[in-house]
Amino acid sequence: MAAQEKTRVCLIAVDGSKHSNYAVDWFIKYVHRPNDRTILITCVDHTTAFAYGNVSMVPGNPDAITLAYKHEEKKAKDVLHKLEEEVLKHGVVAETLKVAGEAGEVIVRKAVEYEADMIVTGCRGLGQIRRTMMGSVSDYIIHHAHVPVLICRHE
Repeated sequence: MAAQEKTRVCLIAVDGSKHSNYAVDWFIKYVHRPNDRTILITCVDHTTAFAYGNVSMVPGNPDAITLAYKHEEKKAKDVLHKLEEEVLKHGVVAETLKVAGEAGEVIVRKAVEYEADMIVTGCRGLGQIRRTMMGSVSDYIIHHAHVPVLICRHE
């Protein structure tokens, strides 16, 4: 009698970019096993959205922050819904997880919480200066995660 294969927990970081979509596709094509528990995770960092000018801080517009917050939340839900449907076309049933905070930190923390066996993420290919100034989510993950990290670089 063959032993049943252990269920792997695969946490896939997504943001709707071509880079994260490529990582999802690569995971499905080369890594996914039928017994895997696949979790698509996206992070909404409201502080970043507000800092980079997505919010009009014009006096007399008290709803600007609320509207921007709702917009970011809806965008994240839409990304997850679209990818959930896309992976299902390939026979992969995925859970979705929308969290708030700085992406790298939250992804690493959720990997621990969900007892992930691996983290899959895309890579934007930031240059040295931009990576130093802005930081890189994939960079943060590979330096702080306690599980294997698969970074799929899109050309």
